Amino acid sequence: MTRSFKVATVASIATAGLLWASMQQGRTLRTSQALRELPSTARAVLRIDTRALERSAAARTLIEAFVAEEQLSEIQTICGLDPLAALSEATMWVRGPADQPFQSIGLMLRGRAADASTLVECHRLLVEARGGSIVRLEGPPGPVVASRDGRSAIAVLDDRTIVTGSVRTVTELMAVRRGTVPALSERPRMATLWPRVNAGASVAAALEPPKHWKAALERVATLGDQASAMQGLRSIGLSVQSGSTQTLVVYIDVDDADLAAQGATVIRAWAMSPPKSVQVPWTDVVRSARVQVRERTIVVTLDVSSLAEAR
Repeated sequence: MTRSFKVATVASIATAGLLWASMQQGRTLRTSQALRELPSTARAVLRIDTRALERSAAARTLIEAFVAEEQLSEIQTICGLDPLAALSEATMWVRGPADQPFQSIGLMLRGRAADASTLVECHRLLVEARGGSIVRLEGPPGPVVASRDGRSAIAVLDDRTIVTGSVRTVTELMAVRRGTVPALSERPRMATLWPRVNAGASVAAALEPPKHWKAALERVATLGDQASAMQGLRSIGLSVQSGSTQTLVVYIDVDDADLAAQGATVIRAWAMSPPKSVQVPWTDVVRSARVQVRERTIVVTLDVSSLAEAR
């Protein structure tokens, strides 16, 4: 082997290694993007690759649980936009302080067939259709266009991205971008859960429920006299992997491994004999459950194809 060939080989390997490392870094940055963009007050996050909804029953099932059909229809009627076709990605979060953790909803939209100015115009039309009017507000985070009552506001982040919600919700996100308020990455449980559910996903959701929600979920998830499947609940994640058209994965984080094993036993019992309160076609979904335990996390994989067939 000549010296020049050896040098060329080493250079090729080094270049390939750098390329691989940069690709991995890019994937990591995309996976954790919401943690850097959203405020630490977010208690629930939903991210949707809208193109996935065109081909995935699992993705549609998840979005329909969060967004009312009439809201999508209103946008299409008033703005002349198909929300799913016009967007490449939508991220929704619910924010609030510890005593009121579900105070308001924010929505970040990235355009595909529509740019940011088109989305801003759509916001104006929607506000006016409800009898309102808009004003321009100036503040330290940047300019915001809002309804006069402050309940609906919108701001442009770049030529393809807008954020909407109440004035407080929008300005808080803009302050995160300026580095003047903490980002979601500073909330430990969400910072741990989000990369897990979002990596390689077309649809991802994460919830860190407040105490009163935890108690309610524990009661609902009890089978007869057995312990609850969600005893010691910390957080819940949902994920539809890209290319997985019929499968929804649920991550349930609890306080310790013993509680995870206990919860998994309850869920397996549900799968064997779904509770009477579960109706068709959801009975088929429950029966399809495949349950694993990973330390203090219960991982439940569900086949949701029966929901698409039932439409």
